Amino acid sequence: MTRFYALLLATAFPLVASAAPALTPAAPRLLYVSGEAGSFHVHAMKLDGTDKEKLTTGDGNHFFPAWSPDGKKIVYTLEIGGRQHIHVMDASGRNDSALTTGDVIDRGPAFSPDGKKIAFTRGALTGFPDIWVMEADGTKPLNLTEDPAYDADPTWSPDGKKIAYVSNRAGGGFRLYVMDADGKNRKELCANDNRYGVGYPTWSPDGKKIAYADATPAALEVFLLDAEGSNRKQLTEEGGMNSYATWSKDSKKIAFVHFNGPKSTIKVMDADGKNVKTILEDAKTTAEGGRIAWRP
Repeated sequence: MTRFYALLLATAFPLVASAAPALTPAAPRLLYVSGEAGSFHVHAMKLDGTDKEKLTTGDGNHFFPAWSPDGKKIVYTLEIGGRQHIHVMDASGRNDSALTTGDVIDRGPAFSPDGKKIAFTRGALTGFPDIWVMEADGTKPLNLTEDPAYDADPTWSPDGKKIAYVSNRAGGGFRLYVMDADGKNRKELCANDNRYGVGYPTWSPDGKKIAYADATPAALEVFLLDAEGSNRKQLTEEGGMNSYATWSKDSKKIAFVHFNGPKSTIKVMDADGKNVKTILEDAKTTAEGGRIAWRP
């Protein structure tokens, strides 16, 4: 099935002349996917669209980047020869290694808040995928959903106790669901049928809200709802396709990707949908796998 889919540590030691200088917060950076058809790579940039840096190299397409909780690692999907595997690398792009192998399609990885586990979508070369979780070193993969439906796009709650995802298990389009981190107590959060896919829910760092992409009669827009499923609100009115929402650390801003035909633009807005601003006018990203990620 095709789917359109720093930490501040400052200490003062008065009267100690030899004290080391105080550390300053790392500048906010955003991971994004950019390139031409057949050769997409993970990049990073500042929130004003400057200081762009290509992080991945080599053959294949490099999709779905995500930060580790401490901002020191990046996990992503590498697609080569129809197979997709989860890789991890340093934030600099060095020390890249594969976490999964085989005749599988593994995509959309997300670190747990403690950095010990990774949730991801796994499917065979044919058939529908499920939500899986594994240790951060790639061991002990476990299927959490085991359903004949299409389950995808996992994201962790900030306390690590729950995972939100999208599924077409209701028989129509894709809907938003949540379950315990062990796969139990599944609950539908929103019954709207999203015919596009590419829902990619993301929890606000304060744990109160979930932003995700959902269908309107004519477009795919970014929506917001309370973590328990109430107070659904449309945030964007951009038209076309809008997805891959990602939160600032203080839960006050949301960045997202806007697709209008072949053109893609990365934008940021207030968490209430106001003050939409363009970060990168011509991102050259892809609707399938072009997730962005705000450094924690």
